[in-house]
Amino acid sequence: MTEIASTEIQVPDLPTPQRARADAPESAAVKPKTAQDCAVSVVRELLSTCGLARMIEPESLEVLVGDGNWISFSFQIQRGADHNSIELVKVLRRTSGKASQSNARKSAWFRSTGMPSLHFQVIPAERLGEIYVRGHVDAADPLGHPVAHLVRDYLPAHGIGTHPTPDQILAMLPARRA
Repeated sequence: MTEIASTEIQVPDLPTPQRARADAPESAAVKPKTAQDCAVSVVRELLSTCGLARMIEPESLEVLVGDGNWISFSFQIQRGADHNSIELVKVLRRTSGKASQSNARKSAWFRSTGMPSLHFQVIPAERLGEIYVRGHVDAADPLGHPVAHLVRDYLPAHGIGTHPTPDQILAMLPARRA
């Protein structure tokens, strides 16, 4: 994936994250074993719930688990996918964030509702038609669950308490219906 210059939320003390490609198909019968496996499962499920999974360029999804249990992700949107439809997804809302500007193209921040929640930036690339998404998983949406967000996300990001582990966040997801 091409590196692009932009701003993003900085989480303190994230040295040497575990990096893994998340493009391998996930079997429903296999339970995640490691923090990385749990993180990939969480991100895949949340992207699917938001309707973004259909836009992901195959093999571009990367999930990282950093010190402090922070789950970050990035992917490229498929060429030709209607990225403007993100604005219409009911479980997403546009949020304020530091927009990065590149040749008059602005990024936009979004957040999903619920517990857990995605917080991500849609970033237009230098090359026409290339769009990247970069974000992280919060244990709770601050608008819908302000106290949970304060205790599980905001305070740990500022050195007070600990963020839930990937397996704890995975356990928060509602059971999938077959």
